[in-house]
Amino acid sequence: MSTNNVESRVIKAPATDVWDVLRKQDFKFWTLVKSAQLSSSPSEVGGTRVTTFTDGTVQKHRLLEFSEINRSLTYEIIESDPAIHSLSAQHTLKVFPVSADDTSYVQWSSDFSSEGSLEAVMDSKYKKLEALADLAKALEK
Repeated sequence: MSTNNVESRVIKAPATDVWDVLRKQDFKFWTLVKSAQLSSSPSEVGGTRVTTFTDGTVQKHRLLEFSEINRSLTYEIIESDPAIHSLSAQHTLKVFPVSADDTSYVQWSSDFSSEGSLEAVMDSKYKKLEALADLAKALEK
């Protein structure tokens, strides 16, 4: 069984614009997110974010890595109500410029521990695809 998942999308916006949206970590672009509250600066490693989803799920995330240079961030879910199938995973968002046409390539990956179930991996896949589609809608003009 695969214990990682990688989804991606080309977005018709410059990488700087895409990164400006993602680096805030408020996920306002994603229709499944009702709100997100950060405990510190969005770039402070170790800082936490509480995300409330439209279905009532509340998750607490901790920022593990943040890079302005590489336009990337990595976080983990440290609490979830209701509980999810696998808390032990690292999720990374990266933005790459596509120089040929000034668009962006966005990659969202998750690496689950050995306890990661197929259900958790598939749920992650479909939520990423939806979030990336919402990001594209928010940025493409």
